[in-house]
Amino acid sequence: MQRRNLVKLFAATAVGSLPGFRYARRADRVTVVGGGIIGASIAYQLARRGAQVTLLEKTHPSSGATGNSFAWINATFSKLPYHYHRLNRLSMLAYRHLERELDGDLQVQWGGSLRWVRDVSAATRLREQVRRHQGWGYPVHLVDEDEFPKLENDVVPGAVAAAAHSEQEGSVDPVAATAALLQKAAELGARVEHPCEVTGLDLRWGRLRAVRTTCGDVETDAVVIAAGVDTPRVGAMAGLQVPLKDSAGLLAHTAPSSRMLGRVVLSPGGHMKQKLDGRIVAGASFGGSPVTETSAEQGERILDSVSRFLPRLEHAELERVTLGWRPLPQDDYPVVGFSPGAPDVYLAVTHSGVTLAPLIGRLAALEILDDARVELLEPYRVERFGAGRGASR
Repeated sequence: MQRRNLVKLFAATAVGSLPGFRYARRADRVTVVGGGIIGASIAYQLARRGAQVTLLEKTHPSSGATGNSFAWINATFSKLPYHYHRLNRLSMLAYRHLERELDGDLQVQWGGSLRWVRDVSAATRLREQVRRHQGWGYPVHLVDEDEFPKLENDVVPGAVAAAAHSEQEGSVDPVAATAALLQKAAELGARVEHPCEVTGLDLRWGRLRAVRTTCGDVETDAVVIAAGVDTPRVGAMAGLQVPLKDSAGLLAHTAPSSRMLGRVVLSPGGHMKQKLDGRIVAGASFGGSPVTETSAEQGERILDSVSRFLPRLEHAELERVTLGWRPLPQDDYPVVGFSPGAPDVYLAVTHSGVTLAPLIGRLAALEILDDARVELLEPYRVERFGAGRGASR
């Protein structure tokens, strides 16, 4: 999709204010709960639009899922059905806008991802996935044995039944990206408070008056709950049920090394990438990890598994092992938007938060400040869980 088409999308995806959906008033004061990349993106976009923004973080920015994310920017084969693939793909494009707006501070590493499989049945499935995504216009193609070393010269794949290069994907340092968004939001007038825990919502006669916190009350017109795994607790203060399920992610991080990888690599032994500072980040699986132990032994197991395909990694020093609890809604899809039962409370919780942050930030600002309802977000409303009635008040 061309840049002009993305601009057109941002300008035209909203449906006008719907009768009975929300009070017909502009939210000039907005409080964002959560200092991860989703909350930071929303705070930045709101401040960019001129809102009076306060962001509240219980501990410190990026302390939850964001700081423990592999941070792969993609709309690849697991992003199904098409509406979810489209959402992720548009957010990949939104990163390009965000890079320009932040004057290079975001530091996205583009170059795509390289995936291969060794099993015949897995190869058949990979070819089918490539064909489907090509039919959707996604820039991905099968890789032959001559092209493979041109993409990743230090990777030794062994027997390859099928391989694919998704060309426009990328990765980012999630902590640095969140810090860049919050810094820009602060420059635009946003106030970032941490540590500051939300303890209640002052809701009277169906209107939000203030957010109660350990730092005092914050008067506000709307609150955005982007609190990751803490979203159910904060949402319950408005009578909202936001069902999440446990999903742990274990990653091994090395000390800085010389350049080995140029893109995200998805090997049969696990996934890996190399950050701009030279550190390798590796994980065993994108599904929920059954292991929640952050010992050095677990980290070495992860590195041993991927170093079979990246021999130079054998000499890298394990620096740390991280465990992140992903904010994964019960049906695996994002929860974004106002609820009719709590019309001043906006929810934004999702897995794939690093990929989706730029687009959700932009569209959330549109819905909050313009009293609009964006059609692109319709599959992701909290009402699908039967949780839209809110508390009686």
